[in-house]
Amino acid sequence: MQSKSTLYSRYFTYIKPITRLPIVKNYGPTIFTLLTVSVLAYFAIKPTIETIVVLQKKLADSEVMLKKVTEKANNLSLAKKNYDNLNQGIKEKIVAAIPDTVSLKTITQTLETTAQAHEASISALQFQPLVIEAKTKAKTGSPAEIPFTFNIAGDYKNLVALLQDLKTSSRLITIDNLSISKTSDGTAIIMSLSGKAYYFK
Repeated sequence: MQSKSTLYSRYFTYIKPITRLPIVKNYGPTIFTLLTVSVLAYFAIKPTIETIVVLQKKLADSEVMLKKVTEKANNLSLAKKNYDNLNQGIKEKIVAAIPDTVSLKTITQTLETTAQAHEASISALQFQPLVIEAKTKAKTGSPAEIPFTFNIAGDYKNLVALLQDLKTSSRLITIDNLSISKTSDGTAIIMSLSGKAYYFK
């Protein structure tokens, strides 16, 4: 096994002549300094570059979001302008279909009137619990639901016609579930439906 001194002497035999070359003597310190500065500059600049890349991505995302918000604001402005230009009669129909108050009375009247018009008897009308918030002028209204259950009995043809009238009633009503069964004596049909009416809260 070679001794350490013999091993090091072999390295010096190869390296020492290179260090004596004129180009290495003249430019060696400069090259070494440039390499050192380059390495240090790389590690110093790298975090800054990464930060710039992240900020540029955030800026691009913010620009996309701003574009969407601006587009939405323009659409809302156009919608308001179109609404203001509507005929007064159409505005009244819209307000009647989706009022700016809960107005359970109008829903009840719509269901009762429709049932009476088609000779159907009401056995139950139940509204689900509601949380009613106080309105503020600064707040833009958003549509809210009023769930209800409606049970009626009558002739099959009359009940079908009743459903058609509910679809075109002045108060906007949607039907979620519907079940039909016969009475115990088989003379009439019981229809149970669950649906929703709407208002702007």
